[in-house]
Amino acid sequence: MKRYYTIINYLLCSICLLWITACSGMLDDMRPKDQIPQDMLSESDLEKLLNGVYAEMEELVFKFYMDGDVKGENFKAGPGFSMNDPMSMAPSSKEVLSQWQKCFTTLKQVNFLVETYEASSNKENLVVKQTGGTGYYFRALIYYHLATRWGGAPILRKRTYDVVPISPEAEVWSFIREDLTKAEGLLPEFTDRFYVSLSACDALNAKVCLSLKDYTNAAAYADKVITKSNFALSATSTDYANAFVSNSSSKELVFALANKRSTSLLLFYQTVNDIDPTWDYSPSADCYGHLYDDTAVKKQDIRAKAVFGADNSRIIKFPNGSTGQFVTNEQPSQTPIVVTRVAEMYLIKAEALGAVNGLSTLKEFMNKRYATVSLPSSMTDAEFQNQILDERHRELYAEGQRWYDLKRTNRLDLFSSLNGRNYLMYYPVPQSERDLAGEENYPQNPGYLSSTYKCNFLGADNKQ
Repeated sequence: MKRYYTIINYLLCSICLLWITACSGMLDDMRPKDQIPQDMLSESDLEKLLNGVYAEMEELVFKFYMDGDVKGENFKAGPGFSMNDPMSMAPSSKEVLSQWQKCFTTLKQVNFLVETYEASSNKENLVVKQTGGTGYYFRALIYYHLATRWGGAPILRKRTYDVVPISPEAEVWSFIREDLTKAEGLLPEFTDRFYVSLSACDALNAKVCLSLKDYTNAAAYADKVITKSNFALSATSTDYANAFVSNSSSKELVFALANKRSTSLLLFYQTVNDIDPTWDYSPSADCYGHLYDDTAVKKQDIRAKAVFGADNSRIIKFPNGSTGQFVTNEQPSQTPIVVTRVAEMYLIKAEALGAVNGLSTLKEFMNKRYATVSLPSSMTDAEFQNQILDERHRELYAEGQRWYDLKRTNRLDLFSSLNGRNYLMYYPVPQSERDLAGEENYPQNPGYLSSTYKCNFLGADNKQ
């Protein structure tokens, strides 16, 4: 009898063990993807993770888009908005905090891609390589914005809840270049403008090198993109405008975010050219006059009627599909969020080569943008760089780059609202973040230490 009970107990224990094991397997299947061991993720899992990160990047890049033009003084308030001081920022600003936090919440998702690649035992798998390359590229892109706006930033190589002190700006730029080098070895050649490719990586490398005044490499990386048959400059107003419509197949686009994955609609057109009378932003008068102070120039420039409405009060670069728009955009909520266009590569190459060697590149670019081009056979470097800056202003208007350009070239004299407040070329570290991390870990950028400093940009916390 005792032996009988022993056998029964053994069988019951075995059944329980099998049941627990089976349940454990079921629970493993039910765990969130970020809780599954990263070397166990399938290709399908990785593709889902990639799509999630693209959605996060759509939100982040869109957040910076209008802001760069507001602070670059490209806009004035439209009839549905008020704007006292476009340059004003404060440590207490909700918008500054929102931008900072969005960088790091997105970075957490991006770092999961990086960690997944680094943990993989099958690094030669194409999907695994795409995961790693995309992760390194997006991390570099996030830190490009962080370094440009804030200078120093916490360098996060992996997900963590620990406080990581802010690193000096030079270390952040070094980290960016390190990540881009890693991405170069993993990313595929260009196949689709809405996915990260080696060309997108080359383009970001060109931007980073230009920011660091590494002109030799800036020109080389830009040329790598220019010489690819996948990309070409538009030669007509219609072709130029079609780079900014949903599902665009324009050869102008090197990399853009499709604006389809986000949970909320990212509506460019509502901000600048909505069909009702309450749009937020119009072209600033000084800006418009500077771009097209000579009506003959405007008539020669293919971009003019693709960017500005006939009455000069609306920006139609992101068309809403309504009557009177230059081109039709059947799904305006899916306007591409442009990260890089080939036009910028021409302008980077020209700027990096300088007046002597870059003039031919500039002429090649302008021949596609103007009906006729009139440039002298030679220019001083100052004249040449001014011409480049003007062309960047016309070309990249309303693409979030003007503030970046004026800061990078140290043309602070072109800011009408700066009034000697040069410290505004760096954003303040949000005070609430400093309170959490400790001021010794998050030192404040110069110029913002006064406790009485107040933000008086009325629209910043609500509209961007």
